[in-house]
Amino acid sequence: MGVIRRGANGGFKGKAGSVIGSSWKSIDYIKGLYKKRTKPATEEQLMQQAKFTLLMRFLLPLKVFIRVGYGQRKTDTHTPMNVAFQSNLSRAITGDYPDYMLDYSQVRIAEGYSGGGGESASAAAGVLTVTWNTVENGIYAQQPDDRMYIVLYHPGIDQFLTAPTPPQRADGTVEIVLPNHFQTDEGHVWLFTADRKGRNVSRSVYLGEVALV
Repeated sequence: MGVIRRGANGGFKGKAGSVIGSSWKSIDYIKGLYKKRTKPATEEQLMQQAKFTLLMRFLLPLKVFIRVGYGQRKTDTHTPMNVAFQSNLSRAITGDYPDYMLDYSQVRIAEGYSGGGGESASAAAGVLTVTWNTVENGIYAQQPDDRMYIVLYHPGIDQFLTAPTPPQRADGTVEIVLPNHFQTDEGHVWLFTADRKGRNVSRSVYLGEVALV
């Protein structure tokens, strides 16, 4: 793909001969027309495709969180989802082809400052309880009304759950009622914080595997 930085006629949109013009975030691009593959994919290509499918299938339902968690990174040239994908590709996938798996402890749904501590998650009687330290760290410009974003993933049913409304840092704890179909096996929990404008964001913290029964 080429990027049009200068030119007598500037950028264009649509098909022109063997190329297509488009624009994204005020940057003009040109790319060749898609050509149908005639050769079978190599093993290396199949490996990359398998990793891509596994990771994107996990990240796409988290788009609303990733928009906040990666919203301040490479915003001029990359979408938050692009950055999140590249961030997790080399870190969170384990195993050998074709049996790739996600290492949930290495998954990050937000990148930012690493301040924190005291976070925990547990479940009992159909309720997920998440707690965190309410002390504000001035170095990281933390505020009592910072929002706490919590994600629970249940691999057995391949579904995510979060609080109906993000609690605030000053709350110190939140209880999330688990639907009946979530009250089986184990789930994985992450937490990250962001200020009201979504600009001062923390790195997500993996709170571990939690028994949901």
